[in-house]
Amino acid sequence: MLPFLIGAVKLTSLACGNQHIWACDSCGGIYFRVGTQPLNPSLMLPAWIMIEPPIQPVGVNLISLFSSPNDQSLWGIDSRWNVHVRTGITEEMPVGTDWEHIPGLQACQLAISSRTVWARCPNGDVARRYGITEKNPAGDYWKKIPGNVSCLTVTPIDELWAISASGQLLQRLTKTFYHSHSMQKHSNTSVSFHSDDFEDEWEVI
Repeated sequence: MLPFLIGAVKLTSLACGNQHIWACDSCGGIYFRVGTQPLNPSLMLPAWIMIEPPIQPVGVNLISLFSSPNDQSLWGIDSRWNVHVRTGITEEMPVGTDWEHIPGLQACQLAISSRTVWARCPNGDVARRYGITEKNPAGDYWKKIPGNVSCLTVTPIDELWAISASGQLLQRLTKTFYHSHSMQKHSNTSVSFHSDDFEDEWEVI
């Protein structure tokens, strides 16, 4: 393993996407890693870039970071369990441009797939963030789902796994209705299902 040092700071959280790495230190400082492949001379030289953290009250800092597997989304949790998202992330601007506070619930853990965000609340409740798109990285609203867990994770294709309070391994069974239109000739009627509509339940593995 190659040691990477960021001065005299104590790192508390790491988040890895497909190409990019984010880090958070004990004082709430945020860092972005460029040049993740130091042995390739055609890429940028390895370096950490310090990113301005969210504007917070005195004594409140980000403590955990969570990245999507495709590098398009970065979320964080602060010391009061408030949720924040990094906005303005694009392929041309991978560090993003600003932070946005996400109201509606407190979370102690997040799990991010390629298309949505799942949250575990301090009491073990689970919620899903709806409405996340490339142009709306913060999404629109949270919706809690049945179940109480002590840990959760999600695959890139949005398969949710969790550990129950009693230690059982759980998998969330989700049936998604994708957006579609059915148009008849000489008719203005259409049928559509929003891509965020779904039915689901837990299965004990």
